[in-house]
Amino acid sequence: MKALVTVTHPRQDSLTHQVMQRFVEGLKKNNHEVDLLDLHHDGFNPVYTLEDERDWLNPSKVHTPEVRKEMNRILAADTLIFVFPLWQYSVPSMLKGYLDKVWNLGLFGKADGKKVLWICLTGGDQEHMSKYKREETLTHYLNVILAGYARMKESRVELLTDTLSESNQHIEGLLERAYQLGYEYA
Repeated sequence: MKALVTVTHPRQDSLTHQVMQRFVEGLKKNNHEVDLLDLHHDGFNPVYTLEDERDWLNPSKVHTPEVRKEMNRILAADTLIFVFPLWQYSVPSMLKGYLDKVWNLGLFGKADGKKVLWICLTGGDQEHMSKYKREETLTHYLNVILAGYARMKESRVELLTDTLSESNQHIEGLLERAYQLGYEYA
């Protein structure tokens, strides 16, 4: 299986990047091929421009080379995985810009058989996420609104909570969970 793993965090020494690395290690241990997109490090421009918006209803639209390149990466992958922190109870602006520009009508009918996994790191613990319906809202947004719009075959959210914990044991547990997610992913 070929996996396109997209990570979103400006610091490469972040827990988000560590989680992505462990997830990728698990994928590779199970002989999956990985295409890694680091939106910040690779210099993706998230600004939605007039050119991106022009003629957006046309599924045959000619996209900019940057957008076309990313669309081709999606089409070449069997599965899509996004690793990102929860900021303001949503995806970071860099990831939102990527989704706005790349998940467009030009993919409709071409990415239907793909599945997507959203690995979201949240500073809040599970109780907080549940109490205020943050998990329910986020899951609906990612699985129904975004993945549904893109007509993905399957979409699943995996929350890694309490990422601000000072417990080394808890953080190691999150990294082990990321590895297991990658290793068991099929």
